[in-house]
Amino acid sequence: MATKILIDIHNDIRLLITAITGFEAGEEGFRICEAFALSNVKHHRYLSVNSQATKRSIDDVVSKFSIHGKYEVANKFRELVDTFLSSFDFDHHPQYDLQWALLSLLLDLSCETNKSELHCLETVRSSRGEYSFNVTVANENEPTEEIDWGQYLREGQEDFFCDYQSESDSEWSNNDDLEPSGMAEQSPPDNLVRDLVSVIPVKRTESTLDKLSESLADGVESRNWLKNNVQNKWWTWIEYNKYPVDSKFPDARFCELWNEITSRGLQQTGTLSEYQACREVLWMLHCPVQMVLFLQNNSDSELFSTKQDISIPSLSQDAFTSILDPLCNYFVMLRELEQFGENLYPKHTSPEVYQFPPLTYQAYHRAVMQHLNKMREGMIRIEKKFVKQDDCDTLLSMMNDLRPYLDGIKMLYEVHQSVTSEWEYHLNWKCASKLLSGLFFEMQNSSSREKANMCTSLYLQSLSVYLNIIDTWLSEGRFEDWREEFVIAKIPEDVTLEDEEQHDTFVVRPLDQICLNDPIMELLVHKVRDMGRSIELLVRLDRIPDMWRMVNDSSVSRISLNQEFLTEVISEFGKYNPTDLTDTVDVSAIQMTEVPALEPISSLIRQNALQQMSNSNDPFLLKAFENYVPFDLLRNNDAVDGKISSENSITNCDFNIFEWLENTSQSILPSRRVLKSVLSKILNTRYKGASKLVKDIMVAEYNLEKHLKLMRCIYMMETGHVMNRFYQQLFTEIETNATWNNPNALTNLLEEILSQEWPETSSRWSIVVSEVRTHQVLVAANKIMLHYAISWPMCMVLTKEALVKYNDIFRFQLKLKWALWTLDHLRFSDLEGSKSAGMNDRVQHFQARRLESLRFWLIHAIGSIHAYLSGQVLQSLGSMLEKALSEADNLDTIIRVHTEYLMKVHEHCLQTSEFEDLTATINSLLEMCIYVRDRWKRGAENIIPAELDMMESSYIKYHTYLALALHNAVQHKDADYLTGLSSAFNYSIPCA
Repeated sequence: MATKILIDIHNDIRLLITAITGFEAGEEGFRICEAFALSNVKHHRYLSVNSQATKRSIDDVVSKFSIHGKYEVANKFRELVDTFLSSFDFDHHPQYDLQWALLSLLLDLSCETNKSELHCLETVRSSRGEYSFNVTVANENEPTEEIDWGQYLREGQEDFFCDYQSESDSEWSNNDDLEPSGMAEQSPPDNLVRDLVSVIPVKRTESTLDKLSESLADGVESRNWLKNNVQNKWWTWIEYNKYPVDSKFPDARFCELWNEITSRGLQQTGTLSEYQACREVLWMLHCPVQMVLFLQNNSDSELFSTKQDISIPSLSQDAFTSILDPLCNYFVMLRELEQFGENLYPKHTSPEVYQFPPLTYQAYHRAVMQHLNKMREGMIRIEKKFVKQDDCDTLLSMMNDLRPYLDGIKMLYEVHQSVTSEWEYHLNWKCASKLLSGLFFEMQNSSSREKANMCTSLYLQSLSVYLNIIDTWLSEGRFEDWREEFVIAKIPEDVTLEDEEQHDTFVVRPLDQICLNDPIMELLVHKVRDMGRSIELLVRLDRIPDMWRMVNDSSVSRISLNQEFLTEVISEFGKYNPTDLTDTVDVSAIQMTEVPALEPISSLIRQNALQQMSNSNDPFLLKAFENYVPFDLLRNNDAVDGKISSENSITNCDFNIFEWLENTSQSILPSRRVLKSVLSKILNTRYKGASKLVKDIMVAEYNLEKHLKLMRCIYMMETGHVMNRFYQQLFTEIETNATWNNPNALTNLLEEILSQEWPETSSRWSIVVSEVRTHQVLVAANKIMLHYAISWPMCMVLTKEALVKYNDIFRFQLKLKWALWTLDHLRFSDLEGSKSAGMNDRVQHFQARRLESLRFWLIHAIGSIHAYLSGQVLQSLGSMLEKALSEADNLDTIIRVHTEYLMKVHEHCLQTSEFEDLTATINSLLEMCIYVRDRWKRGAENIIPAELDMMESSYIKYHTYLALALHNAVQHKDADYLTGLSSAFNYSIPCA
């Protein structure tokens, strides 16, 4: 029994293969199909068909018919399926889900649905008009229609190959060079060929050949459509023929009459209709190439000219040329704008010699093309109007319609010429920065609202590249400037730097003057560089995850910087919408009517409605009223289906900023103020957390405030009880020890003294002494320098320049300390002897009192300077520094505050070049202390009156000069901080 079933199955498979494929037994294709089918029959596990999947497939086919507009086919197909399912009691059939198995088989055998029509479905009808699905019961008396399943399964597929059999080859032509025109004249109609081919049996073997044949057929059909629909036939005969004019008005043949009068028929001018000329002009505005009316000069491919000996019947050649000649300039503009884009995206590039253009230029080109495409859409509308021929359209009316678009092209071209440069021959960052700054100043200096809005849209879209670089840098710590177009550059890692300069890994590129005057570029250079310094510090400390966690915990929006910038700018520009002003004018007008009380009530109702909508938190309600509520209300609440419509509309590539600006205000918008304030606010809001995190790390982990306090205690000697021991021993060593200039010994001395107060940092200090051999403290002090070993990242604050200023202040104070220390150690017994009462010589006694008075004057002068520095400068400015450091919220502010403090102290200590004359006079006073001490040690009996006279006169000269110089500094140099010191010197001036 099983063997008989297998034989029946085998025979059915052979018949099925022949019916479907057309292969005959013995052919190679037949054997392959037979082996494949038998393998599936023998090894198939005969799982039940998935009825739900079959239902979904049927629904998908119905949906496909509906989408393609074949509604009748979809309804008929659904009707056939329902009729088939109800035509037999499949539930009682021994084969489970038989109906779905049959439908699944038919779906798997079907290959195309796009050619299904109603006549395809009529083939399954019986002769009496009913569907014959009952396979178990049949009426023998009624004739039934046999279905050719092979033909039915191949239905809808075109036949390209057939078996051609001929007894002889005499029917083939031996002449292979016949003209195509003759063959075309004898070709039969297409419908006859189609009918003949359809009756020839076809055997399909290669699906690739089918697709190729379909492509060839589509190509032929497309070319025929172009020949019949595109009006370009006059291109071949325009120079030799004239357009036929059927008009009773002689003006319609003015060109012919003019040629007969002027050239007596010798000059032949080809004519075409005015409609054709207008179409040519519109085509040239879309694609400026050589056409019938216009020539592209061979010498210069960018120049176009009007072709001679061509006109329209109603105009002479000169008049026609005078109308079209101005258009050639616009063709040149369009050609140059298109050529600019072609140069940015070359088809063939050599990596060795090709320089990739800046991405800013590419973003700018996309914005330019958006403007051009918008203008071309308007030109297409004009062309559609010409094609319809509903109105009396002429060449002049077309020129009048094109005027706004031509003005827009000229405006865009002029802006393009002023802001772009040849990027192939310049550095990318120079081109990008000049482009942005040029657009900014074009936008700022525009006297036309349309031009200002155009420049604003170009600027916003071009700035997106810079904003993306900043966003990636400040958000993720990666400085990705692949085209080297950003105004800030990163120093290569292979460049070796000193430890004090390791923090400054980014430098500002040298900018042109136009970029230096650009406030947006200035904001990017300074603010972004300072923020980038903090980000780079977090990267090197491996603390970027801490910043991300801080951002996730905050409420800062995580959309891209460019999206947020555009959203905020659009929101700020929306505040200048003239609707508010219009409402105000309407209020005043309504108040003059007979019902003045209605307007306030309606205004209150409107405000109440807006407030209720804003508080309802119903995004669908706001979506319904989006055309009636302000933009600010929609910006934060209009969210439907999980999408924020305001953001989507702004960040969408189809969003036209220029059109929005044109509809927003009827006057020029304050772009400079809006762009600068919005960008500054966004940068501060988004990245202040990173700066604050850096400040907290520097203060908590690296003891920044303690280091700065230590600088003031040591260099500026604010801790007098510690530094007093150091400089007294230093003065003694310099004056008494011949080997005092040993740096190691001085370093050990300083470390020993400081270890009692700051044991954890005393080892960081060292003293460097230049080669000097002297016992004079004033000379030696100039060769002494304190060095504090500071590591990264503290070197970002205590830079090399800062330590130089600290040492200048330290040496100046060291000299003052020595002078006061020297004058304080002068004893009267050393001058007058052990028995002062025994000084009977009146002259000797008088000379001693003069020297003592000179000592007192020096103590007064030098003590006033020392008191000024210690009290007014160091203490007061130190308190101000501590207050500013406590209020600083980021590292950049700390660096700036410390730098300003140090510069101010350096200036108040008279160490700048501005006070060189005062410093030289003070040094002369300090040197006078050496002479006073030497004369004091000799005793009163060895005082020479002439030397004493010279010292007194020198002191009076120094004191008087300092008094006058300080007074002039206060009066003319705005040095108010020297008021106290000036008063001390001017209060009492010694007289000769």
